[in-house]
Amino acid sequence: MREEYIHQRTDKSPGDVHRGAGFVDAHVHLNLNDECCLDAIVEAGVVAVRDAGMRGNSMRGIHAMDRSDGLPRILSARWALYRKGGYGSVFGTPVETQEEIKSEIHKLKKAGADIIKIMSSGIVSLKEPGRVTAGGFNQDELQLIVNEAGTCGLSVMAHVNGEQAIINAAEAGVRSIEHGFFMSRRALDVMAKKATFWVPTVGALKRAAVSRNASKDAKACISVLIRSHLEILRHAHEIGVLLAVGTDCVLPDAGYAEAYDAELAYFEQAGIPHDEVMKISCEGGARLLGM
Repeated sequence: MREEYIHQRTDKSPGDVHRGAGFVDAHVHLNLNDECCLDAIVEAGVVAVRDAGMRGNSMRGIHAMDRSDGLPRILSARWALYRKGGYGSVFGTPVETQEEIKSEIHKLKKAGADIIKIMSSGIVSLKEPGRVTAGGFNQDELQLIVNEAGTCGLSVMAHVNGEQAIINAAEAGVRSIEHGFFMSRRALDVMAKKATFWVPTVGALKRAAVSRNASKDAKACISVLIRSHLEILRHAHEIGVLLAVGTDCVLPDAGYAEAYDAELAYFEQAGIPHDEVMKISCEGGARLLGM
């Protein structure tokens, strides 16, 4: 599969991303304490990424890592916000009250965040197959986050799984749904109406299935979930839901290029034609990133 895409990754310039001509990864996690993460992106032929944040990134700036060739272009969340007591401690800061939510959003803006990342649900459970772990924000909190981010000129990317949690996030006005496992047609209809992007990160689920922590039952459940995820992805494309490619890789990662190629292959496995997958990976990603 890599040979099929590699020729489309050459001779890219910083201007290419503005023309939708370069590959975009709309969901990665950059370790801003390791400049090698940018090299991994460039070596994979990706010209722009959206960094979904890491707790340890603190206030360190992206610009300290700028390369002379201007690639890759980076939009960064710096770190994520999660509901105190729920999922998300690896990626960011816990918040509970309205005052804490507002304060942290403005702190992120001051730190140079280009987007607000929130953990609006838990993750696919490896202990209780078929369920999503605890976490997320209620509808009022989601609306507060979107509105407060808007006052700072920022949009919101929402890690979210499960039908109702996805619908709640889309109705609140988040710019994108990240992962979206247990997506439904009902949820897609809301997303299409609200012009909400979807970054399905199929590979992230596949990597969970082969992890040491996954039981035999969990692996079987995830295998079924991947098939349904691809089926609903095909329907999303058919009804015009806005799509972008995201790997959910934590960088640097020696296997990053292969992970990006695999994500493209999943879109084709979903029944989306090759040329459309190329358009999603380039133009779709560039549009989502506002480039």
